[in-house]
Amino acid sequence: MAFQLSDLQHLIHQLGPSIPEISAIFQEGSDSWQISFDEGPSIQLSWQEKPVSVLLCCAVGKPDSGNREKVFTRLLNMNLLLQGAANINLKLALSSPEDDVILIGELECYAMSVEALQTGIIEYLRFAAYFSELIINPEIENEKVDFPARMSTELMKV
Repeated sequence: MAFQLSDLQHLIHQLGPSIPEISAIFQEGSDSWQISFDEGPSIQLSWQEKPVSVLLCCAVGKPDSGNREKVFTRLLNMNLLLQGAANINLKLALSSPEDDVILIGELECYAMSVEALQTGIIEYLRFAAYFSELIINPEIENEKVDFPARMSTELMKV
C-alpha cells in the first residue's frame, strides 16, 4: 500500500514527542506544517504527491553584501556536489534575488516510519546548520566547520 497524506499526518502527531527539541508544530494547511525548535531554524514540512515525498524548507542565512559573490559561488559549487551525498535530496536556493539562502530537502517516502522521518529531519537540520555557518562566516575554511558525517569528502575541497 502506498504512503498517503493521512499516513504523514499520523506521523506528524507522533513526531513532537519523539524529538524533545521540538517546541511547537503548527499545521498550516491539510498538507503543510511549520516545526519550531528550542534552538535553530524553524522548518516548513509539506506533502508532495508526485513523486510521493516530504519536502523540508528553511532559511539558512543571508550573506553580507560584500561577500555575496563569494558565498553564492561556494554554495553553487556545493549544490552540484550535494546529489547523492545524503539520505535526503538537498538543494540550495534563493528565496528571492535579494533575500535569504534556503535549503530544500526532499525525503522519499515509499514506506516511512516516525523514526525515518525523525532521522531525515535531524540530518536536514545538520546540513542547515553547516550551510548557515558558511554564510555567517564566509572566510572560514570548509574543514573547520562541523560538517555532517555522511557528506561526501569532495565537498570539503570546494
